[in-house]
Formats: sequence, C-alpha cells, structure tokens
Amino acid sequence: MKLLGMLGLGEKRESPPLEEWPVEVVSLNDKIFTLFIKKYPLCLVDFWAPWCGPCKTISSRIKRLSIVYRGQVAFGKLNVQQYKKIADQYHVMNIPYLVFFSYGKKIASLVGAKSMVDIKRKIDSLQKKIHS
Repeated sequence: MKLLGMLGLGEKRESPPLEEWPVEVVSLNDKIFTLFIKKYPLCLVDFWAPWCGPCKTISSRIKRLSIVYRGQVAFGKLNVQQYKKIADQYHVMNIPYLVFFSYGKKIASLVGAKSMVDIKRKIDSLQKKIHS
C-alpha cells in the first residue's frame, strides 16, 4: 500500500518543480511552518535550540544532506525556544528531534544526534514508500 494512501492523502500529488525546492535549510517560524511542511512530498524539520550541543552536530549533517537531496527532500529547522507552541504541538520532549512530513502529515521521526548514515537510511526508506 502506498504511504500516501496510508496517510489518507489520497491521490499522489505532483512534486513542486525543482526551482521551487529550497536550495538550503530553511529557518522556519510560526508564519511559514505549516506552509513549508504541506508543500513537499517529503520534508525533514530539525527541532533544535541554540544551547544544545548535539543540535549543532545535527545541523551540519542536515546542511550536507540538503545538498545531496535537493529537489527530493525539503529541509527546515525550527528553534524550539522561539517557537515553543509549534514544538509543543509536535510533542518535542528531547532535542535534536527530526520530524519527517509528507504534505503536512507527520510520517516519521528520529530523536538524538543520529549519524549521517542513520538519517540517510531513514530518508531513503521514506522515499521508497512515498514513490512506490
């Protein structure tokens, strides 16, 4: 069964054209968060805070992955100190917290300072489910 169907998203949507995909990790705020997560077939949001050491490690990994997956995965980051209401909405208890969305629906998450391999493995797995 297709992941989109399992999520109740109905028909497979067209992915935005390449020029509409972010060229870097997008700093999200309360005004654009919902628009961002609803626009793409697969996006990853890094919930982080400035005081979090492991978040800095994840941030550099996310930057590198945003280049590798440009046009396939949209990458964003949300400061949980500044946007606590959104963090609470997604039950962020520990950071770094990576949440994967497909057209606005949360489909997976990873907690902690995961390796590049772990994050890449999760992305590849979700892409296969979305595009099968």
